[in-house]
Amino acid sequence: MIWIEIFVVLGCIFMGIRMGGVGIGLFGGIGLAILTLGLGLPVGSVPVDVMLIIMSVVIAAAALQATRGMDFLVHHAGIFMRKNPKYINFIAPVITWLMTIMAGTGFIVFSTLPVIAEVAKESGVRPSRALAGSVVASQLAISGSPISAAMAAMITIMENGTSVTFLQIMAVCLPASFIAAMVAAFVASRQGCELQDDEVYLQRLQAGLVSKMEQKTEIFPATAKLSVVIFLLATLCIVVLAAIPSLRPVYESGKTMGTRDIIVIVMYSAACLMLIFCKTKPDALVLSSTFRSGMSSIVVILGIVTLGTTFVDAHMADIKAVAGNVLTTYPMLLALVLFGTCALLYSQGSTTPLIIPLALALGVPHWAILASFVAVTGVFVLPTYPTSLAAMEMDTTGSTRIGKYVLNHPFMLPGLCGVIAGVIFGFLWSPIVLP
Repeated sequence: MIWIEIFVVLGCIFMGIRMGGVGIGLFGGIGLAILTLGLGLPVGSVPVDVMLIIMSVVIAAAALQATRGMDFLVHHAGIFMRKNPKYINFIAPVITWLMTIMAGTGFIVFSTLPVIAEVAKESGVRPSRALAGSVVASQLAISGSPISAAMAAMITIMENGTSVTFLQIMAVCLPASFIAAMVAAFVASRQGCELQDDEVYLQRLQAGLVSKMEQKTEIFPATAKLSVVIFLLATLCIVVLAAIPSLRPVYESGKTMGTRDIIVIVMYSAACLMLIFCKTKPDALVLSSTFRSGMSSIVVILGIVTLGTTFVDAHMADIKAVAGNVLTTYPMLLALVLFGTCALLYSQGSTTPLIIPLALALGVPHWAILASFVAVTGVFVLPTYPTSLAAMEMDTTGSTRIGKYVLNHPFMLPGLCGVIAGVIFGFLWSPIVLP
């Protein structure tokens, strides 16, 4: 019977990936129906806390986009890059890493990619180097952002099931994420021949296909800057309250407000304040691309994570017998599990609530879980992730392209080197933070 269940789980994941978008979540629902209604398994734990956090953060980020706060950030990031074009291979990844850390979503870098490609081209730098480093940096930043979907899941799971604090999580994951991003940027800066020696670029140049982006002078209303300030203050408020439990409200029962409730309340309040003070209609929030992509991720998490937990919970004893001793003896293997699962599910937010509870149940040391977390970044393995596709599309020189064997694309080597460096740093640093 277990082999039938495994076939159902893997088959639904495969069909969902083929459909794309929310399809993986919807096929997760089909698989869940087969396992529960058809084969009689009890429904696994639904990641309600994670979905609530993601929903609230997405709403705040969508409000930031609707009030043009995101455009304001991207505009000034572009100005900074143009002032320092010679160092674009490192400045651009730092900027995309910071923007993702602040916003909690790597999709915020979409608007910066044309600027990165143009600045690199104007400076005679191979655009694929700056673009690859920037895209991978934004993906790695998810494992360090205090308000990303993946980190929201990590914080909720660790807070409810262990004595690990928010401050300890961030003390390990944030620097591991940054080191991984910088190693990736360094590797990307050494990839490929110089732009003037690239045959594809020369052919496109001769054919008149290398276009130049027109610089537009944009005037932002004062409300755009105000929305950025509100969003950043909200993020800071969450970090402070999560890091210092004594500042949280204490109830008559003696319990303090949980991190989940803090994030939901603060993000909802921030979104409302942005709409009020920036005089933006609520419909603009719902119609934003950030809102659509964020709500899509909830569909995926509800379907595929619940499908996974249903199978895992039903066979936890068998899984412990087979994998428990291996992971506790060789905890670094958890990094491989996180990386492989993320590459399969194409979602860091879905991988975390599926794998981290399993790691805790199998007895993986807490410090090893934090040390491995940067490996949850496996979305760059295939060059079909939205930000990767956008980078290739924005590069009119043709230097950012898929290789002959599909997997030899410009994001692969920087991503792998970054993840390896981040995991090594994590395993050196995490035992010090969690003695």
